[in-house]
Amino acid sequence: MSKNIQDLDATLVCQVEPGDIDLFNKLLEGYDNLAMITTVDSTLGRMVLRFADTARKDLLAILHCMPIPVSIEGGCL
Repeated sequence: MSKNIQDLDATLVCQVEPGDIDLFNKLLEGYDNLAMITTVDSTLGRMVLRFADTARKDLLAILHCMPIPVSIEGGCL
């Protein structure tokens, strides 16, 4: 089942070290269609994740297990 942009009804702002952006993207891309990632400030490592609200629990669990530190707007994992 493919996702349309209309299906993406939730967003999450997160931040990693700027040098970890590529690794972060590749790790999340491994979870096909879980979230759309947009880097909004590469100098700060700030990104926006767009995802279906039904995937929130899975996405947060994956972010929590990342091998790199991931800060989430309003908190840190």
